[in-house]
Amino acid sequence: MKRIEVGILAAVAAVSVAACGSNGGANENEDVGSTKERLTGPGADGIYGSDTLAEAINAALAASPSTLAYYGSGSGNGEKCLRGQAVTYSGATYCSGTRDQSIAPMSRNLNGCQAGEVSHRIALDGIGVWSASGQTISDLSLADVRKAFCGTDGSGSAAACTATTWSTLSNGASATNPSATIVKYRRDDASGTTDTFKSILSAAGLACSAFCADVKVVVDTEQGPKLSTDGTGASSIQPPCQASDTATDCIGRLANANSSVLAYAGLGATAKAPAKALSIAGKTPTTANIRALVTTPSSAYAFARFLYLNESTTNVRDLEEEKFFKWAFGQSPYGTSSTKLSFESKLTGAGFIACTDPAVSGHVALDCGASACP
Repeated sequence: MKRIEVGILAAVAAVSVAACGSNGGANENEDVGSTKERLTGPGADGIYGSDTLAEAINAALAASPSTLAYYGSGSGNGEKCLRGQAVTYSGATYCSGTRDQSIAPMSRNLNGCQAGEVSHRIALDGIGVWSASGQTISDLSLADVRKAFCGTDGSGSAAACTATTWSTLSNGASATNPSATIVKYRRDDASGTTDTFKSILSAAGLACSAFCADVKVVVDTEQGPKLSTDGTGASSIQPPCQASDTATDCIGRLANANSSVLAYAGLGATAKAPAKALSIAGKTPTTANIRALVTTPSSAYAFARFLYLNESTTNVRDLEEEKFFKWAFGQSPYGTSSTKLSFESKLTGAGFIACTDPAVSGHVALDCGASACP
């Protein structure tokens, strides 16, 4: 487990901010979401991983026998800590090249499989493509999504980034104001949401190697969400965003406030404002369309994704990590089949979608199919 040094934490952590998770479990038309958890105090032991999973993981930790702390900050940072790669968050460096975190909750799979790594699918989520609730355009093709965010060829070059007004999209004539300039926002590069967004486009033969210059990046900081281009301590997007928002919450607020906005973020972007998730290639992000990723991927919502609790079996595992991992997966001496079900209930309680319907007789918790690693 990552043992954070007091000097590092003193610089970056003092406040824990509770935020909302995804919602979409019981009602198939509800949205799935995102949460940010900031560091809890100097000298604490904890792990880093997906902000999206923070609410669910914190609830699960509270129910488990473990005293492990969860710091979030992004799937990419969780993966780097598994691999002993130093990462920076809010100006401080942690992990420092030491392989001492053995589990990482992530909103995407591992990038490649390294020795000793095992990926475990634990639930389902999705990425929404957002605009205002009053925006009249309702559906985009995957090609339109790439065109808007990455350019016609996915290169992000000025020549390729021609989708600057709604009328340049295939359904743009139905937009509230077809001649309006599209105002674009996205999650940052440390986010598993961005990794998944790009990998899904690539799998559809629509590679996105770089984003267009007009796509604004919303980042999480200790002062709250802001644009990556904003100065230290400054934010040009508060309001409508609030300092207590996650980046996902903020993107939802930005989309809802302006019918010219087109953005992507986790499906929890409606947690603080009723933004509109567009259908993609005719499919909306309902529970049924997202759960199809398990059984019939070709019929699933295009931006459906699995969520993960990934591990390194070669890193030294702290006792508190061991307690949580075995509790979550129902392994003795800290877990049983009922604790595994409890873990799933914390995920669905935060609004994520169980891979199989918990209401069906014979349901097996966390039954999400085999992952890529090893």
